[in-house]
This record gives sequence, C-alpha cells and structure tokens, in this order.
Amino acid sequence: MRTKGINLLNAKKFVLTRYGEPSWAAVLATLAEEEAAIIDDALVVGWYDMALLPRLFRAIEETEGESDRRIFEHLGTYSAERDLTTTNRLFLRMANPAYVLEKAGEYWHRFHDVGRWTVTRTATGGAKATLEDFIVDAPFCRMLTAYIRRMFELVGAKAVHVEHRRCRARGDTACVFEGSWRQ
Repeated sequence: MRTKGINLLNAKKFVLTRYGEPSWAAVLATLAEEEAAIIDDALVVGWYDMALLPRLFRAIEETEGESDRRIFEHLGTYSAERDLTTTNRLFLRMANPAYVLEKAGEYWHRFHDVGRWTVTRTATGGAKATLEDFIVDAPFCRMLTAYIRRMFELVGAKAVHVEHRRCRARGDTACVFEGSWRQ
C-alpha cells in the first residue's frame, strides 16, 4: 500500500507554515530515524509506504495536538487549498459540488494505490461518499472530512456541512461521508 509524496509534503508544509521549523523538527524526532528521513525528503511525485502517513499524523498530533485540538481539521483545510489550484476552482465552480466529489473519487488512485470510492447524489441535493478498502486511521478520517468540506467551499458551495457517519476506525466496514450545501 502506497501514497503519493504530495500527501506527506502537505502535512510537512502545514506544520512548517502553522507552527514553524522547531515544531517540524519535534515531529520528526518522534518518528524512527529512517522514517523521518524519508518523510522529510519526500518528493511530490514519489510513491511511499502508506504506513508513513498515519505515523506522520500521529507524530503531528503528539507534537501539536495538545495545543490545537482541531489540528486535523486545519490540516484537511490546508491540504484542500493547496491541492485545488485557482484554475481548478474556477472551472469547478460551474459544476455541482457533488460532481467535484465524484471527480475526486476518480482521481483518488493518482494519490493512493489503495481504497475505492463510491459517490452517490442524495435526493436532497447533497452527496454521499463511501471509501472502502483503505487504512483504518481516525486522524486521517478527521483530516479527510475537513478536506471534503473545504473542497466544496472552494468551488462555491455555501453553508457546507459534512458528516463522517461511519468509520473503519470505529469498527464499520467502510468510511461514509455525507455532505450538504447551498449553491
């Protein structure tokens, strides 16, 4: 199971931007030396062991989570803003936010080589997204919930609400996210 380097780098840049170099050094210090070196030197287009991502998230939580209880929500927002370029946002503003989630599900395998998304539009105009066969990690799910919320906002949705209704970290067979919004 592998993840693209951009996922590790988004977390690194988030810590550096929000907390500074000393905090990033503290995050790396909580990891095994070999893992810290891989993460610190990750390349955007490189593929890395998926296990590094939850370990990095746990290290960030251990280092900064006490002072910032919403750290993974902030990380998800930050990552969505970095991943959706201005050009993408302008193009996607012409689409329904559910379409954006559908496309994100299709692009998933460009960033992770595991996991399968199923996205359906709800009768109320929202969307339900199910992620199966992915890692079991509560911090990742908190980050992903915020990422989806911010993605909807970045393409023009208003009054966005995203709930993580089912979670593999809570014993469910899949993670289910439900979103609603106003355009």
